[in-house]
Amino acid sequence: MTPRASTGSTTASPLPLPALEGSRSGIGPLSAEMLIVCLDPEDAVETLGSFLRANHIVFDEAAALPEDILGRITCVMQPLSPQPLALPSELESCSAALCNELQNMHRLKLVLTLGISAHIAVLGACGIPLSRLDFRPGEITHLPDGLLLADGCHFPSDSFPPDMLAQRRSALTELSPKIRAALRPTA
Repeated sequence: MTPRASTGSTTASPLPLPALEGSRSGIGPLSAEMLIVCLDPEDAVETLGSFLRANHIVFDEAAALPEDILGRITCVMQPLSPQPLALPSELESCSAALCNELQNMHRLKLVLTLGISAHIAVLGACGIPLSRLDFRPGEITHLPDGLLLADGCHFPSDSFPPDMLAQRRSALTELSPKIRAALRPTA
């Protein structure tokens, strides 16, 4: 549940590794305006590197330029079992941890989910029943509390058909200007 919920640089600089911020681990500060929720944060940094740079998404507040989007990648999904689908109890635990993290992100405007498990965890954290909002890759949805939810596809790290991986990258590339316009409407 977010605090507002009714229910509850232009050069390619190296991306930071996960660091502890208080008791919450993640990449980037809690003061970020964009949160990325995915299964493997470290893999996401590598997989999404070009997307992050192209959209001026940075994880270091001190180095951020005015046109940059200050982001964070949460680590709450990292403990999920390696099965194809997460267990409901695991997703509930992730949702609880994510709820706590969202409540401490006072400048948060948009959450990018990478995959259906991340989407489910965010809905649970925001107190939104699964039946109210389907996973819609490539779309941005306004949640009741004003938070924006952008759904993207998960990029698996194991062998994956190249054409499907290309489709997922393409879908994220098409979502990219929507995210930029939502966070920087005048840019």
